[in-house]
Amino acid sequence: MNLPKYQPEPRFSWPNGCKAAAMLCFDVDGETTALSEDPNLVSRITTMSQCSYGPSIGVPRILGLLKHYNVPGTFFIPSWVAEQYPKMTEAIANQGHEIGAHGHLHEKLPTLAPPEEEAILEKSTAILERIVGSRPIGFRAPWFELNPGTPDLLKSHGFLYDASMMSDDVPFIHQNGLVEIPGQWLLEDWEQFAFNADPAWGVIPEDCEKVFQLWWREFEAMRDYGCCFVLTLHPWLSGRPSRVQLLERIIRGLLESGDTWITTGSELARYVLENPTARREIDFEKQ
Repeated sequence: MNLPKYQPEPRFSWPNGCKAAAMLCFDVDGETTALSEDPNLVSRITTMSQCSYGPSIGVPRILGLLKHYNVPGTFFIPSWVAEQYPKMTEAIANQGHEIGAHGHLHEKLPTLAPPEEEAILEKSTAILERIVGSRPIGFRAPWFELNPGTPDLLKSHGFLYDASMMSDDVPFIHQNGLVEIPGQWLLEDWEQFAFNADPAWGVIPEDCEKVFQLWWREFEAMRDYGCCFVLTLHPWLSGRPSRVQLLERIIRGLLESGDTWITTGSELARYVLENPTARREIDFEKQ
């Protein structure tokens, strides 16, 4: 039986006739990966050295790759990391990539009272502005976890977008006008590559070929549905040589598709706000 393939209506109308958008995100957590869980881990030199690999080795490799292919990235950086690695932070900005806020010490927002959350947001944005010369307008919550009041807090402090929720696969606008750029755990490298013996993080790191198939198959399907492919990587994980080459395969594929808009969070958010009819809302009567 020769059945026709199902052709879904695209969820979004992207610029220049593109079928999908792609946002390459890098959460540069550095040592805050450990310190936010237990400050006493500062004396665990091997654990801390694994975390520091991201800012010192992983980020430069990723920047070199992005420069080679002339594609933009969005780097969410805890301000503690920005202070410890100011030259790295400046290099990211100087290469034209976007820097977004990501807490100070990668604090879990649900553990904070509203005044504490606001104080950390103010502190982290001020530090990033001092180092790179401009205030961040994008935010990602550590561990992707928001509080109910976080969107209003971000809006009141001049943020344009958040990239923490997972309720859709295209951007949407909160009631207060804040743009949300949703992600998903499937397109995150922690679940694929994170491992530490003690304290125990992750499981057995996956083979890059398997991960490429996982991520690329999701992109192909998201392209069919007109979605926004948000890939989230941590330089202490994805800055390792074989994983940088994995990212290169993904970038080459996105470019070779010829109809994918590779962009930053702020560019995405501005496009969403300037094109309010671009998003196709779900109509159950037409399903």
